[in-house]
Amino acid sequence: MPANASFDFSEVSRLVADITEAPAGARDNIRKATEVTARKIKDSWRDKLKGSATLPALPYAVTYDVTSENSPTAPIDGEIGFDKDRNQGPLGNISEFGTPKTAPRGFGLASLNENADDFEKGIEIAIDQALKAVGL
Repeated sequence: MPANASFDFSEVSRLVADITEAPAGARDNIRKATEVTARKIKDSWRDKLKGSATLPALPYAVTYDVTSENSPTAPIDGEIGFDKDRNQGPLGNISEFGTPKTAPRGFGLASLNENADDFEKGIEIAIDQALKAVGL
């Protein structure tokens, strides 16, 4: 990576939602919001990677997983990134972050930023629905 390269992950930090503070009943809809946003980020990232002459299979290595334990206070995690077991997946970090001779593309971060507002809106809707369900 070039010495002058830097990455701003403040947008990622703002997407972190503390599920333990959410009203009871919001959990299912928060998981749905996380799932929808993870899929949208994956699709956007794949679209940006399509058409590469040198890494034609890389878009299909971008996957996502949403996990949550069956507990009202357990976190809901969404992970989007390159599946290293898929064709060209191990080359994803080079595409995203670059090398000393290759500029970083930053398509994953761009896709995340594009979907940040939608995720926040989905979380707000989930919490509003949970509050309405209990008469608030």
